[in-house]
Amino acid sequence: MSNLGSKRGPYARSLKRREDIASAVLELIDEVGHEGVTTTLVADRSGISEATVLYHFPSKDHMLVAALQRADELTAAESGVTDLFSSDFEPDPHGLDLFADTLSATSGVDTSARARLLYMLRGQAATPGSPAATYFEERDARSIGIFAKLIQARQSAGLAHPAVNARDAATQFIAMWNGLGAMAFLHDDVEVNRLLLQALRLLLGEQVMAARMRLDDLQP
Repeated sequence: MSNLGSKRGPYARSLKRREDIASAVLELIDEVGHEGVTTTLVADRSGISEATVLYHFPSKDHMLVAALQRADELTAAESGVTDLFSSDFEPDPHGLDLFADTLSATSGVDTSARARLLYMLRGQAATPGSPAATYFEERDARSIGIFAKLIQARQSAGLAHPAVNARDAATQFIAMWNGLGAMAFLHDDVEVNRLLLQALRLLLGEQVMAARMRLDDLQP
């Protein structure tokens, strides 16, 4: 027991230090953009020496990835998204309607410093050895898993076509979301949310299902 306890102490402190550094990087990204982040600024903000910062994150890209991971953790904790991965979670078939309402209420063009960093690192993830590769692999897998569950719930309720492969549709939707978001940085006329909603309805065959329901209602 004593040996286990002695291992937990230093390990817990190391995790806390990494979290503190990642939080400091995230704050700096919001303030000066990822281009302005330096090891010196991170060390000053987190109250940790530069040597210790570099021990935990050997390059700037490692720090930037850690900051995005921290942002994801905070968002998941606030929204309860992590519940979607519970084995006994039963998603609301109208969950995608709520998502669609959220899209309709916003412009869909996120030009924040975090968004710019996200797309910059996604481009770098294809480079062999990039610290961003594992991050995006795991992030995309989580997103696809969440939307696949929501789509399956919609199919069970008769709102989406039963022949649609939920995981394939989720993968296609996430790919379009990423692609349209990146295009919006270069093209002011790209209506991200309108196009996303249109694509989602088409992918799920919802127009076909709605027509079937109308026909059923007309039956004597």
